[in-house]
Amino acid sequence: MIAKMTNRYKVVAVGIGIFSNFAVASVWSQSSVTDTRLVRETEPLPADEERAMLKVPEGFEVQLFAAEPMINKPINLVFDDRGRLWVSSTVEYPYAAKKDRWADEEGSRVRDSRDAIKILEDTDGDGRADKVTDFADALNIPTGVLPWHRPEHADGCIAWSIPNIWYFADTDGDGKSDYREVLFGPLGFERDTHGMCSSFRLGSDGWVYGTHGFNNTSHFRVLERHLPAGVKSGDPGTELDLNSGNVYRFLPDGSRIEIWSWGQVNPFGLAFDRRWNLYSADCHSAPVYQLLHGAHYPSFGKPHDGLGFGPAMIQHTHGSTGICGLAFIDNDLWGAEWNDHILIGNVVTSRINHDRIEWRGTTPEAIEQPDFVVSEDPWFRPVDLRVGPDGALYVADFYNRIIGHYEVPLEHPGRDRERGRIWRIVKTDGGVTPPPAVRFPKTPPSPDLVWSLGSDSPWQRRSAAECLYDQPDLKALPALVKALAETPDYDTHLRHALKLTIRETLKLPGAFEGFSEMTESAPAVAEVPLAVPIPEAAEFLLGQLEAGRVERAKWPAYLAHLGRNADDGLNERIIAWVEKTAPKDPVAKAKALGSWHEGRLEREGAATPPGIATWAISLATDLLDQAGDTGELAWTELRHPKYPNAKDSPWTLQPRMCADGEEAMVISSLRKGEPGAEQRTGILRSRAFPAPKKLDFWLCGHRGLPQEEANLRTRVRLVLAEGEGELIEKAFPPRNDVAQKVEWDLTKFEGKQVRLELVDGDAGKSYAWLGITRIEPAESTVSVDEFAGASDRAEALRLLAQMLRHVAPVELRDRLSAWMPPAPAAPPVEVSPERRAELDALIAARARNFKKATADPAKGGELFRTHCAVCHRIGGEGGLVGPQLDGIGNRGVDRLCEDILDPNRNVDAHFHLHALTLKDGSVAGGFVVNETARSLRLLDAAGREHLLAKDDVAESQVSALSLMPPNFGELLSEAEFGDLLGYLLGK
Repeated sequence: MIAKMTNRYKVVAVGIGIFSNFAVASVWSQSSVTDTRLVRETEPLPADEERAMLKVPEGFEVQLFAAEPMINKPINLVFDDRGRLWVSSTVEYPYAAKKDRWADEEGSRVRDSRDAIKILEDTDGDGRADKVTDFADALNIPTGVLPWHRPEHADGCIAWSIPNIWYFADTDGDGKSDYREVLFGPLGFERDTHGMCSSFRLGSDGWVYGTHGFNNTSHFRVLERHLPAGVKSGDPGTELDLNSGNVYRFLPDGSRIEIWSWGQVNPFGLAFDRRWNLYSADCHSAPVYQLLHGAHYPSFGKPHDGLGFGPAMIQHTHGSTGICGLAFIDNDLWGAEWNDHILIGNVVTSRINHDRIEWRGTTPEAIEQPDFVVSEDPWFRPVDLRVGPDGALYVADFYNRIIGHYEVPLEHPGRDRERGRIWRIVKTDGGVTPPPAVRFPKTPPSPDLVWSLGSDSPWQRRSAAECLYDQPDLKALPALVKALAETPDYDTHLRHALKLTIRETLKLPGAFEGFSEMTESAPAVAEVPLAVPIPEAAEFLLGQLEAGRVERAKWPAYLAHLGRNADDGLNERIIAWVEKTAPKDPVAKAKALGSWHEGRLEREGAATPPGIATWAISLATDLLDQAGDTGELAWTELRHPKYPNAKDSPWTLQPRMCADGEEAMVISSLRKGEPGAEQRTGILRSRAFPAPKKLDFWLCGHRGLPQEEANLRTRVRLVLAEGEGELIEKAFPPRNDVAQKVEWDLTKFEGKQVRLELVDGDAGKSYAWLGITRIEPAESTVSVDEFAGASDRAEALRLLAQMLRHVAPVELRDRLSAWMPPAPAAPPVEVSPERRAELDALIAARARNFKKATADPAKGGELFRTHCAVCHRIGGEGGLVGPQLDGIGNRGVDRLCEDILDPNRNVDAHFHLHALTLKDGSVAGGFVVNETARSLRLLDAAGREHLLAKDDVAESQVSALSLMPPNFGELLSEAEFGDLLGYLLGK
């Protein structure tokens, strides 16, 4: 609804760097300068004065339809079949009314709220509203209004008001709602009150289409009282989970809910064209999309389904991310010359943008036109656009000094809560054809859908594909494949619609029988199974890899699909294919395994199969053993001691200019384009090399914000390789993106073994990085070129460490420790001084006595199998609840005694116990095996894995207690303890 950007400082930069340079190619706006300041510095104008500031093309006129106090802050507009304008109006925004103001648990009314669904009427036909009715009052930031009522009621509407989608009805004919019923809810609003359910539109199919906004998470469920006969909760169409931007649809009686399209960041505004294609406006991805049923569209960090994102129709941004509300002009509304034009509200630039649509087959291409409305009053905020039954364009103006939701504090006193306008823009030079009251659906296909797929008309083919999407038919699969192969590349929307229908068809039983033969002449079809999450699709994709039909860049997507969906019976084939493809490249193998593991993490209860784990252990061992002639890698990554839990490596290669005009590849601590890039920290240490008489290099980077005093947290050091690493020289970044030359005279240290260390200890959000290049003399020191191999190896080891952190043998875990993902520190275990002294004495005594006695490892093995194997594995036998113990003997007698007799003293952070309380009141316990941005994989005390959504976790507590019992000193006699120790020391 309202412009949203993620970083306040970034917003200022965008506003200055883009918005102020936005040039509008329009004869009536050449003198207009766009005001994009986050807080407008002008004062509000009366409605009539604002009207004079709204500039429209010749032949159009702006009229005031309604203003305060009749309407306060309009958000959504819609006309009913009687020509009345329904408006959602909010004064509460941007703060939701707190629950202590709710009249009941459902939130049907809010005490002292002026928010309402209003009905505006022009009873005398002069083009201006003269009657207003508060149909539903005391609401909570209402949006998404749609006039509709059951036959037994006099009037009604469907609307969103926190926290539900409601049905409001007038049962007694007095023109006001006296009945309030929840259709769906409660739904998400807590994270973002400007990204909720809105823009309700009734389609020709009888469904209500709506948008779900940024950052909120909602669980839609058809209520028991709305379930059709024979349908139960959990059946298809009865539940839907949405996070952040999506478009969905539901039946107006609340009996069914389903997704229309996945993704977009913050969609706000829907419109249909004459063929009933659906369009949406969106903040942050693209200003407008034509939405295909079942397609995925770009959002912040969210993946597509495997088919790629739905095709775009616009390549420009209209100078802002504050896009909301749109109208599609066609059906000769303003004459033939205006057909296929889109108007879009732009609340940041205070304009209504304008695009003309050119059709390439069934694909719309937006061609930028001069803006339709340019306001010289920067308070103009066009949040919704609707074409009225009279052929005029109606504009909801949220008239405000501030439109940003987070860029400016929500409590900023400058936010206006009183003024709002609705404008009526009419064509004054004739040629207006009011839109039809009833519109026909899309181009209907022939009853023979297979025949229609071969039609000469692309619209017939697309309509047939869309019908088959809703009712997949195996008999149509060959025709769908043929149609895709014959559709030209420029018709991106028809091609994607065909792929979506093939995707749905391939989910049917038996669909993959003969599919390989169909795809031989249609390579694009062969990738559709990437979007089909079933084992048959995984086996087909593995066959494509084995046959060499997949380019290397696409291997990660194929392997991730195999991890998500392949039966474990295919694991040996997967390993064999990787080994054959990269027989002597453990880094490539590890990356392939990492892609497989990424997909595996998404499976419920899917622990790493033993065969894959064994292979990963072998790869990790090979990589750790891999080194140059000196036995040391050229560059090694370390965590900065001040940030030991840093998760992401800052180091990368990138081109930079040097002060002498030469461009060079730089080892940089700034991974441009990645989240939090400048906040990342770390140390990059070179291998040892003999100090030359003179060492030169080029250095770039920064030391804090330019207006602040330079800090000492980023630097390059030269240290002695032996001993404690005595500092020889240091250099600080020049506070410049262009690299400057640094020269060190090392005559006093010539020939001594030294190392270079690049240190980035600055976790600031900006101006916090450094880079080095052109190290001379290259032949006797270290080079930037060598970093690429070292970086690839480090990334491979991180992937393997992530995968093996709970299943690697102890010895390998110790070697992988530098690449293990950091774990949060747990509260220390409270041990009294008396108990600590007892344990220390017991540990010392057992270690001392063991060295004097003769242990029986065979008996120790039996004791291990009795007391330890339920959790620990040695030699492939035992459980994996605790660390695998192969190589444990390398820790020696003293450490082993300590680990067994006082298990809480040295608990590996990756085995800390987590106690989770879920939002539904249930609890879960265990340790976190793996973690993604949206999920946790938990291993419980019985060795069972559970996949949990982070959004479902209400509270998490970490304990440093070990699952291992602390009473082995009492459980085992001294002789038994010695036998167990003897067994472990041999492993």
